[in-house]
Amino acid sequence: METEWSEATKRTVAIAIALIVVGVLYISRPVLPFIIVAAILAFLLNPVVCFFTLRLRMPRWLAVILTYLLLLVAMVLLPLILTPAIIDAVRDIDIDMVELLDKTTIWLRHSLESIRYVEVLKFRFDLSPVVNPALETLTGVMPGAMIPSPDQIFNSIPSALEMATGVASTVVGTVLWAILAFLFTLIYSIYLSLDLPQLGKAFAELVPAPYRAEYAHLWSLVRRVWGAFFRGQLILALIIGTTVGVGTAALGVPGALVLGILAGLLEALPNIGPILASIPAILLALLQGSSVLPVSNLVFALIVTLFYVIVQQLENNIIVPRLIGQALEIHPTLVMAGVVVGASVGGILGAFMAAPVIATGRVLFQYAYNKILGRPPFPLDIEPAISPGEEVPAVERPTPAIPSAVEGESLGAESSAGADSERSEQPRGGRECVGLD
Repeated sequence: METEWSEATKRTVAIAIALIVVGVLYISRPVLPFIIVAAILAFLLNPVVCFFTLRLRMPRWLAVILTYLLLLVAMVLLPLILTPAIIDAVRDIDIDMVELLDKTTIWLRHSLESIRYVEVLKFRFDLSPVVNPALETLTGVMPGAMIPSPDQIFNSIPSALEMATGVASTVVGTVLWAILAFLFTLIYSIYLSLDLPQLGKAFAELVPAPYRAEYAHLWSLVRRVWGAFFRGQLILALIIGTTVGVGTAALGVPGALVLGILAGLLEALPNIGPILASIPAILLALLQGSSVLPVSNLVFALIVTLFYVIVQQLENNIIVPRLIGQALEIHPTLVMAGVVVGASVGGILGAFMAAPVIATGRVLFQYAYNKILGRPPFPLDIEPAISPGEEVPAVERPTPAIPSAVEGESLGAESSAGADSERSEQPRGGRECVGLD
């Protein structure tokens, strides 16, 4: 009953399968963000799951349930602990909006009056046709009238309630959809965490036997990119958030806790995030000044700017190289372009995923480029990395050799034999975690 397909039939079937896959992905595009977030969550929590299976000798299903229960507890407790402190930090921000608008209006008037007549190289330009209408507009601006009084607020309550009734249904629908999206994402992630070893084994079996050694090495390089990115981002967010929070509090910037949390969250956007995080701190320093340093607001804003520049330099030159290493060594211009493109395609998730996607593309491109030219597919100075929680401490794992295009088949056989003998010596939880390699 065994027949060999012709080359034309193979190409036709391969093209048909590719078109079907593209069609399924297109139809499933509303669900894809949830699946991507679920896969990221499963990838991040896998070291914890493997810790429970290896160290505490738990079955994988019990380790997954315990890990996700701990995640839910943390998601409930963190807001309860941080919310009062955040409210106190926001109360420290005391900016008189009426006075600020008044000063801004006066500054604009003086600026416009100073450029009414401009002299350049003994030529005098009359800009009064443009300046005078702007000054007349500013003359009618009353900063105090721009801030509503209590009577105006109370008089607008009935109309506000009418508007709120119309918006309430939309808000309730949005909240319900967010809850359902969270539940679906959590369920997807739990299923992925349970089946990660089987999924890794299934993908490995799809690769022809002579190429499995190269596939294992390529997969380890890709996994190292994503592992370094996610672990690095989590640790980096904690370090930068703590540094900014403590530093701005020491300098006397109002709302230091909020600024620290904002700096930690914006670390998800490489290169752009730290710049965005510094803008609120500089504005607060310029508008409100310091509660500690006896300097003017302008000088204090320059001090805060210098502080953020120092933090950024320490991050780029010391912290990031030690946390991430060369796994995400990409030119900042390319990363910033990737963030913009990712945000335009996939929103916040696309911007967040831009850096690891570019790094993964670089690894795959280098592999394909070397194979096309007949070179060894992997640089000799790169070795596969084992993610924390996936290494079995009870068994010393041999350093894998760098496979070449000629030795791929023999290495594949030897590595599979070695892996089988290694798995036979490991506990049940160890086999499941090693199945991800």
